[in-house]
Amino acid sequence: MDRTLSTLFPESDSIKSQNAFYKLMVEYLGEEVFVTDGKGVVIYANPASAALINIPITKLIGKSVKELIREGYIDMSSTMTVLEERRTVSVLQKLRTGKTVLTTSVPVFDEDRDKIIMVLTTSKDVDEINDMIYTIEQQQEILKIREEEIEGLRQDVFENIGFITNDEIMSSLKETLLRIAPLDVTVLIEGETGVGKDVAARAIHQFSGRRNKPYVKVNCGVIPESLAETELFGYEPGAFTGAEQGGKRGKIEIADGGTLFLDEIAELPLATQVKFLEFIQEGTFTRVGGNKVISVDVRIIAATNANLKDLCNSGQFRKDLYFRINVIPLHIPPLRERTGDVQSLVKYFIANLNTKYRSLKSISTPAMHLLLTYPWPGNVRELEHAVERIYVLTEGTRIEREMVQEVLEESRDLAYTTGAIDEFVLGGGTLKETKQEFERRLVQRAYEITGSTYKAADLLKVDQSTVVRILNRGKQGGQSA
Repeated sequence: MDRTLSTLFPESDSIKSQNAFYKLMVEYLGEEVFVTDGKGVVIYANPASAALINIPITKLIGKSVKELIREGYIDMSSTMTVLEERRTVSVLQKLRTGKTVLTTSVPVFDEDRDKIIMVLTTSKDVDEINDMIYTIEQQQEILKIREEEIEGLRQDVFENIGFITNDEIMSSLKETLLRIAPLDVTVLIEGETGVGKDVAARAIHQFSGRRNKPYVKVNCGVIPESLAETELFGYEPGAFTGAEQGGKRGKIEIADGGTLFLDEIAELPLATQVKFLEFIQEGTFTRVGGNKVISVDVRIIAATNANLKDLCNSGQFRKDLYFRINVIPLHIPPLRERTGDVQSLVKYFIANLNTKYRSLKSISTPAMHLLLTYPWPGNVRELEHAVERIYVLTEGTRIEREMVQEVLEESRDLAYTTGAIDEFVLGGGTLKETKQEFERRLVQRAYEITGSTYKAADLLKVDQSTVVRILNRGKQGGQSA
């Protein structure tokens, strides 16, 4: 401080420098400042104060505030009130100039606090204060409008990707998604099949800085083990028999700059898990059959309906990979634990179907009640498929209870085919045999309900050729038996 003051005022000693410095500071303040002695006589006024009262500083100094009142410069004095009541006082003061100012006067006592030796007064133009308040209020209103617009846009994005909820837990999840979306951290989404893990992953992508880059989904559960590595990392020309002549980019390479969503990551083969872990750690990889190191920038989101901790303990999933993907864990509860979402989802699905089929159907209260009381073991996915079947089968524009009941009974019949699991486990069947028999019964029942391989394929969300192949496999098995 002393060195700075001596630079500003080199001809003065330290005390004079400080006094000069404080005087300079007060004179350049935007607020009006003037000081009286203990009798109310002005001993100092800065230029702003003199200009406000509209009297030269030379004439202002030495006047008492009583004179200023008597001569009409001010209508009242906060200084005199301070001298009388020995406390800080704020008043609205009218000036000869027509302005109204908010004046605050503060007493300065001697060391024994027996006597007021000075009164320090500051004031501010009320019109300026009101203008400032108005400006702040306008800015706050604009911010409120902008926040509402942003929130509306967010809800539009959530609705466009099918993230529909009225549930408190899911609303909290939405807030979490919005917080983590801009951060390039790896996310692990856990939850039962059909709860909407893909929807949550898409929300993270849409609210991230990668929204304009690719979003690539890989369902690890449907990739044959022998093709998992090539599906993810691609391959070079001639890498294996039947390989495309020019080679092929893998999903990781396609997702460069964007988001890679690995659904059912628990199904990723152990050998591929090793290479994928190396990619997460290094950000580089080589195609199958190649040695060129490829670098990509990809955000990883993984999802599973399995308990990865149990799989790690049993050696079916690598612990080091689990720790790398479990940076931000998210859990999506099943639909039976958030029944408040059923009604919102049903209305959303019907609205989309009205657009899709160019119709205008609605659902009755009894019909909705049936949907609300159904347990939905297949979660949101099952609900969506059921609503579409109900919609298509309903004649007229009103979905009634009878049609809902018919479709739900069919869904229950379809679900009962899971008894094949218990039957084969108790009967000593191998995992492969059990899976094949369960798959056969499921497809067979879907075919019986729909009466068409195309409709069965649509119901099960697989290719029609897959339905035909599994049905034929069942017939061949029966003949050979």
